[in-house]
Amino acid sequence: MKIWILQTGEFLQIDGENVRPMRAINLSEYFLKRGHTVNLLSSDFSHQKKLHRYKNLTVKNLSEDFQITLIPSPGYKSNISLKRLLDHFILGINTFKYLFKIRPENYPEFVFIGYPPIETTFFLSIWLKLKKIPFCVDIKDQWPHIFLQKSIGLKRKIFKLILTPYFFAAKFSLNQADFLTAITPNFLNWSENFSKNYNKNNRALYLVPNIKEISQLKLEESLIWWKTQIGIDIEKKNKIIFAGNINNAYDFNDLISATLSPKLEDCKFEILICGDGECIGFLKDKLKEKSNIFFPGWVDYNQLTAIKKLSIATLAPYRNTPDFRMSIPNKVIDSLSFGLPIITSLKGEVENIIKKYNVGYFCDKNSTWEDQIFSCINDPIKRDSLSFNSRKLYKDKFTYAKVYGEFVKFIEQNYSSCPEKE
Repeated sequence: MKIWILQTGEFLQIDGENVRPMRAINLSEYFLKRGHTVNLLSSDFSHQKKLHRYKNLTVKNLSEDFQITLIPSPGYKSNISLKRLLDHFILGINTFKYLFKIRPENYPEFVFIGYPPIETTFFLSIWLKLKKIPFCVDIKDQWPHIFLQKSIGLKRKIFKLILTPYFFAAKFSLNQADFLTAITPNFLNWSENFSKNYNKNNRALYLVPNIKEISQLKLEESLIWWKTQIGIDIEKKNKIIFAGNINNAYDFNDLISATLSPKLEDCKFEILICGDGECIGFLKDKLKEKSNIFFPGWVDYNQLTAIKKLSIATLAPYRNTPDFRMSIPNKVIDSLSFGLPIITSLKGEVENIIKKYNVGYFCDKNSTWEDQIFSCINDPIKRDSLSFNSRKLYKDKFTYAKVYGEFVKFIEQNYSSCPEKE
């Protein structure tokens, strides 16, 4: 089959050997593994690095069966800004222009659209309906509703009026899709209610990682890097890790209070906060007196994998916003795959799996961040039990082969004139 995947805002295969694979990389690789031809459409502008890859329309042929098409847009510096809205609008227009250059013999048989952005989803869905090509829309965020979450009264009404075109475009795109996918069942329910698309084939498609083991040599090289470049004592076992964009998606205040708490003063542990972002300066300033907290910046896949193998838990200090409460972020599933219990105060889906499957430490007013970190460090029997449960839950429900394998086979059976054989 000829498969197209539209996915912006993620790392791509051309961004380096050790970048973090997310939906775009994982799904395209599984389709390729099954023998399909894939065109991965994305923005020329890298959301993570805030840099342009080539600054124009670029097609990279990585093999006979795989090409990446990069569509230009202006770019932006801040994730929450008018420039980002402008970037997405121009990206949508440029996507539309690109589509009408495609010759009929190169039309896809099925298209997977990552949502948001609204604009690219809208323009691509129009083209696909005109060409009678089946497609699904994969919902990962509550756009445009997310803009209204912190506004009330008259301000909310004004915002909603301004965003009316976005609501129309979003609802149209989701409604016209042959079916919907979403990152959790709760997200899927929200998507169906918003779009009124209740297709029987709608499904949850979890954000699962494709775990790739690194060689013993790369493992040893990475551990040497942690020891010599960052100053980590790799012999100490009580390491707790965070990795990601250090931005306003997280609330670090409770974590800061916990690390400064007298209760943890005599505990022997290290916290590694990997990544960068707009909140890094604030975090470093608040924790500057703590010699057991490290800020290594962005680390590559091998370095991150190596240190996870030595860690005892993962920090997930997500804000309790409606969209995160409906989510199981990829960092959570990634943590499960390594058998690392999750420390979080995120309610909703994540709270439910922690309590139902006993795979982490949930923080609330009865059991604070310092309480749960203290328990994690000083109760190895409980921690080992949580670790075992984490690995089991991952294997039972969240493996790459299970989630993407079932989805790709569904596409083959329902949208190919020659379904793939087992």
